[in-house]
Amino acid sequence: MDELDLAFVVLPLGIIVLSIVGTYLFKKKYIMPLFSLIISLVLTFTVFNASFLGWAVIYSLASLVVSYITMAVIQRKSL
Repeated sequence: MDELDLAFVVLPLGIIVLSIVGTYLFKKKYIMPLFSLIISLVLTFTVFNASFLGWAVIYSLASLVVSYITMAVIQRKSL
């Protein structure tokens, strides 16, 4: 597996799954987007180069959207 597979397949799928699970466990909307931003920034400067910084922001925003959707589903189920 090369870095392109990691950046565009494994990392987005991992962020989506971890955002769902983390939001369900912590019951907070902002924990997992912050965690995914930190992980993406670490990967930007260790595995990838600085051009991955834009994708780190996009992945964090995607995590935020998934967290909001997960919280909406959790609240709808509790009604």
